[in-house]
Amino acid sequence: MIRGYTAQQVRAAERPLLDAGRPLMLHAARALAGRVAEHLRAPDAPRVLVLAGSGDNGGDGLYAAALLRGQGIVADAIATADGFHAGGAEAFREAGGTLHALDDADPEDLRARLAEADLVLDAIVGIGGRAEVPAYLTTLLEEVRRSGAPVIAVDVPSFVDASTGLAAPGALTARETVTFGAVKAGLLLPGGAELAGHVHLVDLDLADHLPAEPTVIRLGDAEVTERWPQPERDATKYSRGVVALVAGSPRFPGAAVLAASGAARTGAGMVRVIAPQSVLDLVLRTRPEVVGHPAETVDPEAIGRLHALVAGPGLASDDPRTRAGVDLLSTAGGENTPGEVSRGVIDAGGLDAIGAAHRFPGDVVLTPHRGEADRLAERLGIDPDLPGPDLAIALATATGATVLLKGAITLIAPADGGPLCAQDDATSQLATAGTGDVLAGMIGTLLAAGLTGPDAATLAAILHGRAGRLASRGGTLPLVALDVAEHLPEALGTILAGALS
Repeated sequence: MIRGYTAQQVRAAERPLLDAGRPLMLHAARALAGRVAEHLRAPDAPRVLVLAGSGDNGGDGLYAAALLRGQGIVADAIATADGFHAGGAEAFREAGGTLHALDDADPEDLRARLAEADLVLDAIVGIGGRAEVPAYLTTLLEEVRRSGAPVIAVDVPSFVDASTGLAAPGALTARETVTFGAVKAGLLLPGGAELAGHVHLVDLDLADHLPAEPTVIRLGDAEVTERWPQPERDATKYSRGVVALVAGSPRFPGAAVLAASGAARTGAGMVRVIAPQSVLDLVLRTRPEVVGHPAETVDPEAIGRLHALVAGPGLASDDPRTRAGVDLLSTAGGENTPGEVSRGVIDAGGLDAIGAAHRFPGDVVLTPHRGEADRLAERLGIDPDLPGPDLAIALATATGATVLLKGAITLIAPADGGPLCAQDDATSQLATAGTGDVLAGMIGTLLAAGLTGPDAATLAAILHGRAGRLASRGGTLPLVALDVAEHLPEALGTILAGALS
């Protein structure tokens, strides 16, 4: 698990160590120099160009450049502000380096320096930076991009908010971010995550001074292995979990096939589909193991045993099944009565059926994409222009449900105020019709197996993303939604094998 903290939390954790005289900057610079040297193993006479700001971030870069020069690596530096970090600049000069002023470099000189650079070190601003590029640095950043030189970001990519991930247009994209003491939340969130590249954490012994609960988390293979619901030796189809899908319509019959495939291939003990007979005929041609319930509404007593309900894939918001499914999952009338269902997923048309009067348990997962989230926010009196992380949290707070906000970075907000989860497992090839239906079925299966809303949503997001990568051969080839469902067992097997090896 990766734990992310706000800039304020990291500063507070550093303070006791700084007050005790710990040279944190020198430790960070030493680790940074070592990491840069690893990236420069190939060239015979490697060259580094440091973009050094005036603050501590620039100091980290200059101290690291001094150490690199001591290893025989040619390190140049450009001061990107009027001032510079005095200690770092002195160490750099003592090592034989020259700190060039940005104003003194004409465009041709700048291009020449970049053409010679095997790597650029982005040390312009750190965790105190704002998501705004000053006009006088625009040309410099454009020239860096044009040069094609790989970028290593120091602590955070410059002009990315370290706490929120908000990123300025024109900020540099890093191959890797070497971050100090703790992972900054903004490196895991939309905006910052796209610019950070691989995040390499340098341990500065801050753990005892950081909050017990991080602001953002990202789960990995170890957490999937630990939390995945494996059937016991004496398991039955009922003990593994029964998921019922209120899905598919004459207009969108395939949604039921896809949701059922996602549920079945994730390991459901039984998948029930509640739909018109024409939809069930299509489902059963693809998934003969599904139990069909031809119905125009949802009656749990008539359906039989179920542990989780998925409502909405392929349905309109005014479909009687949609309304019935959403109402069954809602606790607006008080505590759940025996005829209601307390675990499930509301997706697609079901999301548009949610109103201000609805309230859900935390083991109900809402799965909007941004457009659906905006519409739901407007109905609930929430500002739809909020950044994604804030919007997901606001929707979870307002509805009581766990909210999975789809996107390049998948955000999972638990209703209990716990850490926001930000997963980056997917590929852009998943941006195709029907993949969300597969995901809804997957979450339903994990809820039926007994996982909590946040765990079911997060593990499903991880597996869905990995299956998408397998189906598209690492994100290079197109895929269709059914490909994702069919690659789920292989994706899970890869995760379990890797975490246990």
